[in-house]
Amino acid sequence: MMLDIIISFLIATLMGMGIGGGGFLVIYLTLCLNFEQIIAQGTNLVFFIICGLFATLVHTFKRKINPYQLLIMSVLGSLGAFITSHIANVIDPKIPRIALGLLLIVSGALSLIKVFIRKNKNI
Repeated sequence: MMLDIIISFLIATLMGMGIGGGGFLVIYLTLCLNFEQIIAQGTNLVFFIICGLFATLVHTFKRKINPYQLLIMSVLGSLGAFITSHIANVIDPKIPRIALGLLLIVSGALSLIKVFIRKNKNI
């Protein structure tokens, strides 16, 4: 239980820094806690929504949010969630697992390439 709290705190910290802690959360839930992939992704979504709500509140109080952009993003995001949830119900459950794995590999590779390019520019 204590390890879960520590891992959650670390993942939330990574998410707050924009590193993409959600991928780590899904990996932790599936590999360490034996969650099914779809349950891990749903848990990650809830985690992300809660973090997003708090970030939205902070930025709203600092008056850094354009209400028109917020409305557009909310409508399009909700529409995308609705469509993809229906797609997820009709496709083979292995497809999202493979897609997420490939996404994490590509994301990690791109991050490494960016670091390598930055290092070579500083030489």
